[in-house]
Amino acid sequence: MSTGRHRLASPTAATTRRVVRSPLGITAIVVALVAVAAILVPVGLNALGCSETRYMRVSTTQSMAPVLREAASEFNSTSPSYGGECVYAQVDEIAPHRIMSAISGGRPGDSTIAPHVWVPESSAWVELARVSAEGAHGIETDPPSLASSPVVMTAPEDTQGLPGGSEAPWTTLLPDERDPERQVVMVDPNRGADGMAVMYAVRDHLGTGDAADTDMTDFVRDVQQDSAFGEIDLSTFYSGSDAAQERVDPLVVVPEQAVVDHNTTRPDDAPGLEAFYPEEGTVGLDYPYVTTTEEPHMRSAAADLYEVVAAEAYRTRMQDLGFREPDGSSSDALEGQSGIVADEPEVHGDLTGDALVDAVNDWNRLSMPSRALVLADTSVHMQGGLDGGSSRIEAAREAARTGLQLFPDETDMGLWMLSEELGADGRDEAADLHQLGATDDGDVTRRQELAEVADGIAVEGGESRLYDNMLEAFNEIQDNYHEDKINSVIMLTAGVDDGSSDISHQELVEALQDRFDPERPVSFFIIAFGDGADEAELQAIASATSGSSFVTDDPDEIGDIFLSSISRRLCVPDCD
Repeated sequence: MSTGRHRLASPTAATTRRVVRSPLGITAIVVALVAVAAILVPVGLNALGCSETRYMRVSTTQSMAPVLREAASEFNSTSPSYGGECVYAQVDEIAPHRIMSAISGGRPGDSTIAPHVWVPESSAWVELARVSAEGAHGIETDPPSLASSPVVMTAPEDTQGLPGGSEAPWTTLLPDERDPERQVVMVDPNRGADGMAVMYAVRDHLGTGDAADTDMTDFVRDVQQDSAFGEIDLSTFYSGSDAAQERVDPLVVVPEQAVVDHNTTRPDDAPGLEAFYPEEGTVGLDYPYVTTTEEPHMRSAAADLYEVVAAEAYRTRMQDLGFREPDGSSSDALEGQSGIVADEPEVHGDLTGDALVDAVNDWNRLSMPSRALVLADTSVHMQGGLDGGSSRIEAAREAARTGLQLFPDETDMGLWMLSEELGADGRDEAADLHQLGATDDGDVTRRQELAEVADGIAVEGGESRLYDNMLEAFNEIQDNYHEDKINSVIMLTAGVDDGSSDISHQELVEALQDRFDPERPVSFFIIAFGDGADEAELQAIASATSGSSFVTDDPDEIGDIFLSSISRRLCVPDCD
């Protein structure tokens, strides 16, 4: 490794945590009360002649929990007993992705959160859980629905820049369709079926192919920073506060029920919301009542609890909270609700099977953090001009700036300068791989440090030693591979080696083909500037690693090229 003139020091962890602790006495009281409550219920039931008391775990969503808790209280009040065992129903709010993992994780009976009854917001979760042998073994195939709610877009009434009326196309969510610019807020598709519905709808509109993947990349990178990790509380976005009134109102994707609940319970200074029903049709959330146990006594108890919650009183309670009937039809409670169309919206059942998995996979691949080593060619070949007057080195500087803007703080990024003038290895390892959001001993982030270095990229002269350093960079990333990140090498170059490397182009390609591991892919993303680049040779290098290569004379194309390169992660390691 050379002793580069631009080397950056490795950042150190400089975060300070403030820990707030409850007074010891209060903590002790709380713990004691919880312990007493847990003991008194079984003791009370045992006094009624039960040989054993067992808890029936019921897991559901935050929005459905109030109804199920009331139903569980009624169920428990009858002191139900099955084969001499008393059963006590206990309702918890646990995210559906955690329950899905517990059920399908191999030994669901041993999990501390795997429920006996599960009421997620959508049967989509049930289908995902049944993909595994363990999940399929214990879950009923056709659970009944307790209620329904269509996925809608919402914003305050009369919001500027949104379609008039109660309908809006899904394309309203796309970055180029928002005027004025506004946030789009949705649930991470790994954590909510309404987020899956968005990804499915956007992909259905965009279609397939390189251009569609680039547009999908643009969408995901735009919305991921504002995505929610659980059910969305609309009051946090539309509070009526001074700060909320000063910004452009976001467009939020939620179940219709959340809009009804907000409008019913909002304070006077918070705006009323309007639901926009997708023109192309939407996904209906169906809140299935799923029995996940094979134990006979618990199955009987689950069936009896269902009889309670399916009764007229609790159906009315759900409707008061903004839910529709299980078949999607309206209720008296929805009639006359401001911002809501009581007529049943058009829904489709396409969010199943492969479409479901693809929707989540698209998101995961595009939102997964990156680990990228950037190689900046500073050889004599970067002196030449491009169409429009700027030089190759100026285009490289602009590309480096653009890349720094596109990648999130979780990205690990490093920078090498390439020229035989920079030492025996033909490179200056200016910045080791570290997170862009990490700070040094002060307040300067690695992103800011790299931006300063990028602004100083200049032609050093000499040849590039391009092929030698490309192989070294590939080895560096592969040897320090991170499983939870997209691992890549980004090359900004004139694309000319001119025999300066110890290895030939053919030897480089063969070495990359030999070392590329589909299970641990490291891909080259090459941006070459000017007509001196050998497009075929660069493409052969990129193809050997399931990467991409672009040759351009127009610096204005750099942003689109980066998005197109990022979109390639959708097909890695099987890109054409």
